[in-house]
Amino acid sequence: MTIWKLRGGGRTVENREYRKVIEYVKNEIKRGHIHLEDKLPAERVMAEELDMSRGSVREALRTMENMGMLESRQGSGNYLTGNLNKAFQESISMMFLLKQVSYSEVNTLRRAVETEAYTLAIKNISDNQIKQLKEVLESMQTVEIDELILRDKEFHYQMIRASENHLIISIMDALEEIYAASVEHMLRSVSEQTKNKLVLCHEKMLDCMIRKDEDGGRKAVNEHYDLLESCYHRKK
Repeated sequence: MTIWKLRGGGRTVENREYRKVIEYVKNEIKRGHIHLEDKLPAERVMAEELDMSRGSVREALRTMENMGMLESRQGSGNYLTGNLNKAFQESISMMFLLKQVSYSEVNTLRRAVETEAYTLAIKNISDNQIKQLKEVLESMQTVEIDELILRDKEFHYQMIRASENHLIISIMDALEEIYAASVEHMLRSVSEQTKNKLVLCHEKMLDCMIRKDEDGGRKAVNEHYDLLESCYHRKK
């Protein structure tokens, strides 16, 4: 959680006004007064109830918006969105730019999460989602590398959605920007043989999903990430 801090005399003091606004919104959610996509009370109302200035409430709401908790709509007000993966995505992107994390580390995290997502997807995937994955896979057979990168992204997007686990979906969404860049980085100059291996990994994933072969599917997911890792290390 982002908090403002004042340093002095060897002490760190949290901005209590910011926390008051956070707690106010949380309590309104607990009481059932505010739901996802609902409009929050006006700044004036919150200022009166919390005994704060409207300026302090406004600054707190702006910080909450930056964190993805709410959305400010011009001329309408503030709405509860719960898009917290926005803050996570920005943090990961900044860490990557500052070289605190690497492509390889992002892929390691995605490998672990996606392996579990695959297990859930086998249980929850619908016939329509299977059909969509088949269509994506078929299109991967004949495209050039630029289009293959997009099809790879779409395949994994559909598979992760089929897990129906909202936390996994949020984590993978937050990692998507760097993951897409890493796949492009790794596959930009691969051979036709490597391209065919990549397509084969997706074929195995889908086949095992249709047959409900959890062990085989998890193995195929790992083969996919092993291939990406080998491409990454060749490009270093």
